[in-house]
Parts: sequence; structure tokens; C-alpha cells
Amino acid sequence: MKTKLMSMRWSFAVGVCLVSLFAVFTNENAHGQETGQGKYITEATARLTKHVDTANKNGYNLTANEFSIGGGWLKQSTTKWIPIFSMQLNSGKRYRFIAAGDADAKDVDLEVLDSNNNVVASDTLTNPEAIVDFSPQNNGRYTVRIRLYASDRNLDCMCVAVVMAK
Repeated sequence: MKTKLMSMRWSFAVGVCLVSLFAVFTNENAHGQETGQGKYITEATARLTKHVDTANKNGYNLTANEFSIGGGWLKQSTTKWIPIFSMQLNSGKRYRFIAAGDADAKDVDLEVLDSNNNVVASDTLTNPEAIVDFSPQNNGRYTVRIRLYASDRNLDCMCVAVVMAK
């Protein structure tokens, strides 16, 4: 009887450990689901805000009545770029594109593509933020895309980007 009771306690303890491990790994893989994704939007926009303030000091501003910001919940990838917006840019005007990821983002990249899908400007440095200054030679539609190249523990991350003009 004592052996059977010990065996039941052992089985219970092993079961509790397995359930606990499952809960830990499920929460870790569901990044953002355990506490809500709002936290990650706040982290990404806090990083972005610092660079927007710097851009303001350098003469760049958000343009009234025009698209300015976009983003998404991105999976880490060394190859997958996510188009976040397409917009009309004017030759001779200076633009600053800024992207930033949440606290788990280790490397966020940004590219600007012309209407023929040629990369005309990019920031692929290893930083959780990306900044691209670009002055198009031709009026036209340009696409901005971002990539979460690296993140802590390969977690999905909130990444946001903004366009400003001077």
C-alpha cells in the first residue's frame, strides 16, 4: 500500500511538472498572447518615438492629410519582407523612413522600392531600428517594406514604421 501511494505521488508530481513545462513553452511561443499584444505596440512605438523626435529636430515632419504610419506583427525571417505601405513621393523632396520593433526585436530592416520593384534605399544594419533618408529623382509610387531579421528567442515582434518629409 505504501509503495502504491508513493507511486501515485510520484505520478502526480511528474504530471504537475509536465503541465508546468507545457504552460511555460506555450506562453513563450505565443509571445504577446499571455499578456496581450498592447505591451508590444507600446514598446515598438516608444522606440519609434525617439527617432521621430530627432527627425523633427532635423526638420522632418509628418505630412498633414497623408498616410504616415504602418506596421504589423512579424515573424522573424532572413528572407521575407513585408510591404507595409505604398505612397506617392515627389522628386526633390526629402523623406525619412523610420522603423522600430518591440523590446524583443534585435534587427529590423527597411527598404524603399520604386514602381519597378527596384530597391532605391535601405537600412539593413543590425539594429532594432532602421532609418532611411531618401530623396527620389522621379515622382512616383514607392513601396516601403520591413523585415524582422532577428529577434530574441526567434519570437514574433511588433514592428512599426513611419514616413516623414522635409
